[in-house]
Amino acid sequence: MAVGAHGTDKVGGTGGRGKAEGAPCSGCAGCRPTTPWAELAAEMRRIKGATELSYGTLAQRTHYSRSSWERFLNQKQLPTRVAVEEFAAAAGADPAPLLLRLERSLAHETATRAAAAAHDRARDGAPPAAPAAPAPRRESRLPGLGRPLGLLAAGALVGGGVVTALNRAARIRRGA
Repeated sequence: MAVGAHGTDKVGGTGGRGKAEGAPCSGCAGCRPTTPWAELAAEMRRIKGATELSYGTLAQRTHYSRSSWERFLNQKQLPTRVAVEEFAAAAGADPAPLLLRLERSLAHETATRAAAAAHDRARDGAPPAAPAAPAPRRESRLPGLGRPLGLLAAGALVGGGVVTALNRAARIRRGA
C-alpha cells in the first residue's frame, strides 16, 4: 500500500503509525509534508518545539492571540506575512526561510483555487475562462504619483543623500 501524508495509507488506514486520516502531523520524522503550506506549518511547529514556546507565550510576544497561533501552526489558517515575521522574532529565528515558505504557500493556494475553479467550470459545461490579464496601470494626474513605490523610495534615498552631502560641503567651506 502507498503511504500518503501524515503516515496514512490511501485506503484510510493508519499505516501502522497511529495517525487518523486527515489528522494534522506534529512534524514527526515519519511524516513528510506534501504542500508548501504543510511544510511552513511543520517548520513553524519544529521551531516552536525547539524553543519551547507555548501558544500563550507566542501570544504575549506578538500581536496575535493564542487561538490564532493554534490555527496557524495546525494548518487551519494560512498565517500572514506579519505573523510569520513576529513568530520568527519571538522565537529568535531567521524569518527569511519561513517567509520563502509562506510565499510558496500563497502561490500554491492560489494555483489550487484556480485549478479547482477551472475544474468546476469544465464540469458545469462553461467555457474555460481566459487567463486574467493585469489591469492597465492608471497614471495619476499628479506627477510622480503613478510610478512604482520602489522608484519613489529610491529617489527619496538618493535625494536625501545629495542634500546631506551638500550640507556637509557647505559646513566644511564655512569652517564649522
